[in-house]
Formats: sequence, structure tokens, C-alpha cells
Amino acid sequence: MKVTVQRATLVKPLQMISGVVEKRQTLPILSNVLVTVKEQSLSLTATDLEIELIGSVPLDQVSETGSTTVSARKLLDICRALPDDAALQISLDGDHLVLRSGASRFVLSTLPPHDFPSVENGPFATQFAISQTKLRKLIGKTHFAMGQQDVRHYLNGTLFDINQGVVKCVATDGHRLAFSSIDEVNVGDTQIKVILPRKSVLELIRLLDPNSEKEITVCIGENHFRVITPDFTFTSKLINAQYPDYDKLIPRSVENTAIVSREALKQALVRASILSNEKFRGIRLHLDSDQLRLVANNPEQEEAEEMITLEYQGNGLEIGFNAAYLLDVVSAITSEHIRWSFNNPNSGVLIEPSDKNNCLYVVMPMRL
Repeated sequence: MKVTVQRATLVKPLQMISGVVEKRQTLPILSNVLVTVKEQSLSLTATDLEIELIGSVPLDQVSETGSTTVSARKLLDICRALPDDAALQISLDGDHLVLRSGASRFVLSTLPPHDFPSVENGPFATQFAISQTKLRKLIGKTHFAMGQQDVRHYLNGTLFDINQGVVKCVATDGHRLAFSSIDEVNVGDTQIKVILPRKSVLELIRLLDPNSEKEITVCIGENHFRVITPDFTFTSKLINAQYPDYDKLIPRSVENTAIVSREALKQALVRASILSNEKFRGIRLHLDSDQLRLVANNPEQEEAEEMITLEYQGNGLEIGFNAAYLLDVVSAITSEHIRWSFNNPNSGVLIEPSDKNNCLYVVMPMRL
């Protein structure tokens, strides 16, 4: 293997795949990146056995093809330390990878490429095109509600529910639920439900460009989820489990409705939560006609109170919530106003953007 590449060209894919490389690996080779030089391209592959991420670099000239694996962290640190306009000569010398740039020379240990694990290339029954920004918004509006190390392992991820041209994303940890959807996606008559693990969802949010309207390809198989873009190919294993019937968790008939300014509520929650109990983060909401009072207190007998004007139709109501859960929801919504729908202090509240732009949230109350 022998090739010359610009430092700036190599750093971007190396940084991109570094998130997948295992920090505390059980197999030494998982801390390595698979470097493969083929005709006119150099590809970099990283995996943690659950996720595989491949970044590629176009090459003007290839002296010699080949492949090897080398420490991802050391290779990235070397590239970062070189000048921006540096050219890097990469060659394989026995069991070592030799990097040369100007007056600098680095010799790195390698491991055999045939020992590098690869994700199964199973058949993908479902395939559709979607813009990067749409896919990122879809999962970005729901990811915060995923479980973290929940014993119900199927909650530690996001459900993709695809049916009749509509792609829905659902996440819940048992205390809150987040739902978002996109219409008019060309998926034919496909009906499929799959659960993408938490780490894979967070990695996708990091990788996808929120401002790119370029179409990418999403492939879904029985055990794998793949996203193909011009810059990278992302493949993840799926959680093999049955997701709860989320439709039953969404309140459909409600007695009390309130409409409040999103920004005013967000700022009030931030201020009031400063004096909430650090462990439970509880905050009490008192709803009356045209007024919302937020009260938070802590074991030190300190108290915060905030008043907000709102449009409210219903009886006077007092209900408690985890302030952090409410802030997550309010931060995910982008509309100017938020609609709240309550039944009673013991049932979940339905929170939606006032313009109802294909997303909704349910937060369960807490006893204070």
C-alpha cells in the first residue's frame, strides 16, 4: 500500500469515524481503523461491533493498493498536529505503517486487516431516499426521550414506524414520550417497525448535516439499519424486540387546554428550576384562567415562583412535573406557541406546537 493524500482531506473522515471507535475496548483491534486503498479512493472503517462507519477520501493518484489497520487515535492526533497544507505519504512496510510529511516521519504498529470485524451484509427489504435535514429533524425531535440503561432494553432506542409513505419516530423512557413524523416519503406500500439503539441514534444526529437538502439513502433490513451519503456509510444493528403500543399512551380526549408562549415558558422553567430539588427536579404548575404560576422549592426551604399569562380553557388545576422533562420538550419545539392538553393531575399532559407540525409529546406528572 502506497499513497499520497492531503492532510486536510484525511482529517475530516478521521474525525467523523472517531466517535464509533471504542475507548475501552475488549478487542485491541476495535481501537484501530481499517485503512483500505483501492483505485482512486481511500476508505476508513471503524466499528464497535454494533455500529460500522465508513468514510472515504477520493484520490488523484494511487501508487499501490492494499489495506491494514492502525490506531485511530494516534493516526488522528498525527494528522491534527501537521500543518494545514501538508501532504501525507502513507506506505506499508511489513507490520508497520509509515507516514511521511516534509521533515516528519512516523512509524505505527498495525494489526492484520483480515482480523478486523465487519458488520453482516444482510438483505435490506426497505429502501427510501430522504434529505439529510429531514432525517436529522425527525430523530432530533424525539431522541431525548429515549431510555438510558433501562432494564426494558427496547426503550433504550428509537422506534422507526414506516407505513403507507409516512415515517414516524417514537421514543419513550416510561416517564415521557416523544413522537414526530414525515409525510410523502417514497417508500411504497412498505409497513415495517424497527428499533434503532440509543448510541446509533446519537451518532446519526452527530453525523447528519442539519442544513443539507441533499438526498441520502436509508436501507432497513431485518437486523440492520443503514444510511448511505456521499461522505459516509453508516450501518447499525437493530434491537430485536417488540416496542410498546405508543398510540395508547397519547391522550385523545382532553378536558382542559392551554396555549402559552414557548419562549416565556422556557425562560420561566429555567429560572424556577434553579431552586428545585436537585435529585427530583420537581416543579408545581398552578393553572387558572389566563394565568400560569410555576413554583419550585427544595429541602433548604428555598422557593422560586414565576407567573406567565396564557390562554386557558378549563377548571383550576394544580399539577407537578419534572422540570428537566418539560425543558427538553419545550426546547425541541420550534413554534412560537405551545398547546397543553390536560385531563387531571394524575394523567399525562399532551404538549404540541400550536401549528401542529407533525410532532407531539406526552409527559407524565409527578407527585410533589
